[in-house]
Amino acid sequence: MSKNIVNIGIDFGGTTIHGGLVAGKEILHQATAATGNDRAAEAIFETIAGIIEQLVADVSVHGVGIGVPVPAGLGSDEIRDAVNIPSMEGYPLKTKLEERFGIPVTLENDARCMVLGEYTAGALQGCGNAVCLTLGTGLGCGIMIGGHVYRGETLWGGEIWNIPYGGSGMSFEEVSSIRGLKKLYRELGGEDIEPDGIHARFLSGESTARLAFEQYGKIVGSICATVFCLLDPAKIAIGGGLSRAWDAFAPAMKELVGKTVGARAEKRIVPALLSEDAAIIGAASLCTRTDAEECE
Repeated sequence: MSKNIVNIGIDFGGTTIHGGLVAGKEILHQATAATGNDRAAEAIFETIAGIIEQLVADVSVHGVGIGVPVPAGLGSDEIRDAVNIPSMEGYPLKTKLEERFGIPVTLENDARCMVLGEYTAGALQGCGNAVCLTLGTGLGCGIMIGGHVYRGETLWGGEIWNIPYGGSGMSFEEVSSIRGLKKLYRELGGEDIEPDGIHARFLSGESTARLAFEQYGKIVGSICATVFCLLDPAKIAIGGGLSRAWDAFAPAMKELVGKTVGARAEKRIVPALLSEDAAIIGAASLCTRTDAEECE
């Protein structure tokens, strides 16, 4: 993407909406708002529109790219399979924003935006075959093959969240998301606290928090091992809100991967470098990428 072209990238998450004005690999300005995923679709739309209005100001913008927490790709308009934002189901987000602002809007799965961002300016630079996992409200998986985004036949490429986890009766997402970590801690310690609190207790040396993160690391390691066996990427970058506790779960995660796939594989798992900036940069890059550049 040329440094002379300015785009807006939006990371539309189930908890927070982050937006940025992007030139090349650089975010010039940012704006953030709470999603309020239990609100009506029009209210959420107005929040997204408000962020764009803050960013566009007097700047001439080429386009808007939006990472959405649902299966999507170039040409998508309506929000589909909106598990974490149910009121947005069927909402024509692309059309509504183009009508409001008169500039091209592109939708893409948020995990694919993150892998694009890390590939463009972060931990996955130089890795044509790479995967980005996002651990947070849900579980996201973005895939690059030969330097191109992989979407699959029906835009479900990378939608690993609903794969059953062992014989637990739960999915990958249920055990690896925020609610999964909270459940582990609750079962071990009897308290219902947020991940940041669990991590603080881990840092203070609490044994319950240590055990919870050890079990959580094995869960994430199982997911990584699955990805390695299916795709054999050069690297897996792990981002999302729960990646802030990398020091707490990474040892158990890497140990499981090493035993399952081999020592070389565990060295290929790295923390994402750009936090929410990755999805913003990746989403903005959609405005200047073409169908011909993508691996369908």
